[in-house]
Amino acid sequence: MGFFDQYELFYKTSQTSPLPHRLNSRFKAIIERNKAKLEGKRVLDIASHDGRWTFAALKAGAAHVTGIEPRQELIDNARSTFSSYGVPDDRYTFECGDIFDRIRGKKFDVVLCLGFYYHTIRHAELLDLIERTGADFVVIDTEVTPTADQILVGKSSDPRLVYGNPYGIQLLVDPVDEQQMAWTDSMTRNGRTVVGRPSRAAVDFLANHFGYNCETFNWPEFFVKHEETASSMVDYSEGWRDSFFLSRKP
Repeated sequence: MGFFDQYELFYKTSQTSPLPHRLNSRFKAIIERNKAKLEGKRVLDIASHDGRWTFAALKAGAAHVTGIEPRQELIDNARSTFSSYGVPDDRYTFECGDIFDRIRGKKFDVVLCLGFYYHTIRHAELLDLIERTGADFVVIDTEVTPTADQILVGKSSDPRLVYGNPYGIQLLVDPVDEQQMAWTDSMTRNGRTVVGRPSRAAVDFLANHFGYNCETFNWPEFFVKHEETASSMVDYSEGWRDSFFLSRKP
């Protein structure tokens, strides 16, 4: 039995991939792997959605989790689910609003950015704001440039001269009226806004700039051991989504 099989309400409170294999596998990679880093910590859950990862972090021992989510109906679902499972009100806070407004001035030990980093074009700004929270550990789970299109990081005597730049961000547009897509912002036109899907090298580049070491979860090895999960996780298994773990440099 996977983690979310014990809390089946989360299979009903969102339209976004409420698939048992997917949620339980992501729990193993994102939460179970990092349990020691969550225990007793103040955690920020960016784009907290229906509260699934806020809840998981609390069950892993987080002292308090703040979820920031722009869609009020998802916050309402989260609060209802938390009440059903008896989570004390003083263990969590949900705020409705734009992460770029709400994060400023707040302090956290750990930041979870799960399923949001490819729904913005403000990647550097967001990581700057995350670093300013004081967080020592950050998880970014995001769509990335597909593996087949990756460009290897090359060496150059001049850091300003980069041929075949591997630090790319693919421009896309998201419909803002879909629950699993971006939220409306100043760049929205005709119901769509501009977002960017970073390369793996770009995530690593930004992490290092803002003072973090970066490593990734070994999804290929995971799918060798858990073949039954791949069909519900094609973005991971086909190499266009990844999980990054950022640890503050000493």
